[in-house]
Formats: sequence, C-alpha cells, structure tokens
Amino acid sequence: MKINSQKKQVGVGMVEVLVALVLLALGVLGYTALQLKAVEAGEEALLRSQATLLMRGLTESIRANPAGQSSYPASVQTYAGVTTSPSEPKVCLNAKCTAGEMATYDVYLVARSAFNVGINFTMATCPGIKSTNRQCLFAGWGGTKFSGSNYSTCMNASGKYVNNARCLMMEAY
Repeated sequence: MKINSQKKQVGVGMVEVLVALVLLALGVLGYTALQLKAVEAGEEALLRSQATLLMRGLTESIRANPAGQSSYPASVQTYAGVTTSPSEPKVCLNAKCTAGEMATYDVYLVARSAFNVGINFTMATCPGIKSTNRQCLFAGWGGTKFSGSNYSTCMNASGKYVNNARCLMMEAY
C-alpha cells in the first residue's frame, strides 16, 4: 500500500514549486508596473515644477517692467508652439533697451529655457473672467501644444482644465 500512495505523490512537489514561481512572477510584474507609474509621476512633478518656476519668473519680469507690460502678450504668443530653439533678439543685459525690447528679451529667455525642458507656453486673456482684461500664462508639456493665444488644448473658455491635458495656468496681471 505504501508504494501505491507514494507513486500518486510523484511530481506534486514540482507542481507546488511551479505554482509558487508563477505567484512570485506575478508579484514581481506588479511591483515593476508600480515602479513605472512612480517614475512617470516623478517626471510629471518635475515638469510641473519647472513650468511653475518659468511662469513665476516671467510674471516677475512683467511686474518689473510696467512700461512694457502691454508688449508681453504678443511677445509670448510668438513663441507659442515653437518646434526649434528660439533665436536670440537684441540682448538687453549690457545695452540700452526700450521697455518693449526688454519685454521681448525677457520672453526669449523664458522661451529658450522652456524649449530646453520640453515645455511650451502662451499668454492670453484669463478664461472665465469677463469684467477685467486679466492676462494669464499657460504652460504645457507632453501632448498639450499651444498656438498664438489659443489655449484650448489646456482648458476651456470657462476655465476648466481639459481631460488628460498636461498644463498649468498662472495669472500674470
């Protein structure tokens, strides 16, 4: 009798090992997927931080150049959706520049930095505000692209973000 029951057990240990390996492999795959999501979230956070810093820097430049404030929207819009590195305008670091030229140079510095990290931006009237002419900066990355003052890939006219858009809006003035 003993011999008969032992023959029935042959290979059962191997099946148990195979089941354990399959379960271990599923666990490793799950952990790998979790790691990939964590890396994606880290990249998204980095781009969001970089966009915030670039927009904050530009809004500070706008506030520091009140005489050229009206020049900024058009200057920003010329760099919306650029696909090549922006060309340098008149350098205003050691030269005398008008307020408009300074605005153009400020925008160029931000556009160059934004292009280098894969961010595009534009400036337009803030959505959802009818009483005043407030200007907002929009920064986008990934599949979110802008053209001129068109920010519809980021948010709608009432100020709600578009689903799956990778962008930010910041009020400039």
